[in-house]
Amino acid sequence: MGSNVVSSVMIPELFSVRDKVVLITGAGGMGEVYAKAFAANKAKVAIASRRRESLEKIREKLSGEGYECSVYQVDVADKEAVETTVQQIEADFGRIDVLIHTPAIAKLGPSLDFNEKDFRDTIDINFFGAVYMNVAAAKVMRKNKWGRIININSIDGFSVNCVDDLPYSASKSAMMALTRHLAVDLAKEGVTVNGIAPVWIWTPMMEQRPGDYMVKAAETIPMGRCSYCEDYLGMTFFLASEASAYVTGQTFFVDGGWSVCRAFKYSEQ
Repeated sequence: MGSNVVSSVMIPELFSVRDKVVLITGAGGMGEVYAKAFAANKAKVAIASRRRESLEKIREKLSGEGYECSVYQVDVADKEAVETTVQQIEADFGRIDVLIHTPAIAKLGPSLDFNEKDFRDTIDINFFGAVYMNVAAAKVMRKNKWGRIININSIDGFSVNCVDDLPYSASKSAMMALTRHLAVDLAKEGVTVNGIAPVWIWTPMMEQRPGDYMVKAAETIPMGRCSYCEDYLGMTFFLASEASAYVTGQTFFVDGGWSVCRAFKYSEQ
């Protein structure tokens, strides 16, 4: 069998991330939850974000709970800074096994009267940031013929959910194309590239939405609630482990049934 075929039928081994070097980009709600979960499961965790104070807060919090992580300040929209940071992480750990890429911003406004700077900032961070980080990490991973890249996408990459988020939606659609292309490019290198498309998550970014936005959003989800960062751990561990050895180029909905339901109640009278 090939070197990247699943090597065990023992479930704990199949999903294990023990001693894997896991780079998590973004220190928002998802970044913190991922950092704790992977550290708790014996991975070697590195977190990279542009906000030093957020990084230190996560490191201090994890340390207080008995977990370790290393932090690196970087602006993902800065190609040179990304390459330098990834090289530093490789020097510190010897390799990078898993990249979980989460950073995103949402600059809102009308589609027909958009702010060009906000649009470009969104594309720079959400799309080009993903390109720079994916490519830099992939170059490290292919040296060892093993790697997992996981891009946190959005249901907005598939559907128009809000008429005021064209830049965000466009950037997430582009991320899907990036995921597919790199998956094919790296398919024989032992590196898989996949994505996860969340539904609305209770994160600091979404909590800024006005009024009853999240209440109305929850009404479109068959499970009847918006999601929490912890709802994505199962899929992420699957994609980060040997369990997903033959899975690449996919973006998976984790959405409480949102993507398969347009059902509505009606009267037979």
